[in-house]
Amino acid sequence: MPQNEEECHERIQNMCDTFHSSEFGATLQQQLLESDRKGPVPAFRERASIFLQVRTLLWRSSLDNLRNFSLIIGKTSQKIAMGLFLGLLYLQTMNWNEDLVGVSNLNGALFFLVCEFTYGTLFGVLSFLPSDFPLLVREHHDGLYDVSSYYIARTLSYFPLFSIDGVVMLTICYWMIGMAATTQHFLLTAFIGLLTEQSAAAFGVMLSTISSSYSIAVSITGPVLTVFSLTGGLYANIGQLPSFISWMQYLSWFRYSFEAMVINQWSDVATGECILLDCQKSESILTAYSFSISSFWPDIGALFASIVVFYVIGYIGLFIRVKLAR
Repeated sequence: MPQNEEECHERIQNMCDTFHSSEFGATLQQQLLESDRKGPVPAFRERASIFLQVRTLLWRSSLDNLRNFSLIIGKTSQKIAMGLFLGLLYLQTMNWNEDLVGVSNLNGALFFLVCEFTYGTLFGVLSFLPSDFPLLVREHHDGLYDVSSYYIARTLSYFPLFSIDGVVMLTICYWMIGMAATTQHFLLTAFIGLLTEQSAAAFGVMLSTISSSYSIAVSITGPVLTVFSLTGGLYANIGQLPSFISWMQYLSWFRYSFEAMVINQWSDVATGECILLDCQKSESILTAYSFSISSFWPDIGALFASIVVFYVIGYIGLFIRVKLAR
């Protein structure tokens, strides 16, 4: 009150003193003091081992692939259809064309196999990251697992999906076309096809991780595959390419796969046995493409190297993107 200010102040002070001296006031004061105390720094939450992280994430990724069963059915059906088509297109081509036409047809079938191993795998893998990226960023920064564990598990989960279908296609068309009819030749061709698919998968993963969006990855893929296929050894002789563009063949797994398949097909008659009615020998067939029998194992090594390099670049790109995402 205007005329009793001092009396009012005393009354307020008495009320405060009474509250502080009361049991409730003392309890509240004690609680406030305890809340101000700093507790010990919480211990760092220990993550599971890398092996356990990879195993768990691989299980989750495999289940995710199995839930998308339509993709498995679609890919397998497509490869069966393409195997039948390719087998009928080049049906026993060497029996019908015992001349250079038969050789050209058979080599064309081999290059088509390389393309089929590549395109279906690469475009199937381009969706590797876009759908998972937000979940990966959140779970990694929450301390659940490392980027490397996710990357290893996810790439391993794709291995059966992009391997079995190629073997199915090759098994169907190999004998129909009339390629070298020994178990060794077939197994080597299947092995080269497997490396081709894994090279394409690694390249697709790399593009997926370094590209900011799926549309950008797709727009890059088309021109790159065109260049790689043109320098693959069928459309242009790799020994006659201009010097300013010849170096690009060494970046192309098309070239290594096609050369290895052609060598595997024709190398067993390198000692002088005639292949065709006009006594065409394997040396002349390989020379026409600037291929060499001695390049077979270097080609295999180059395919392994391309897989490793593409996956390493992909991991670096993914690691940087995840670290910058938060």
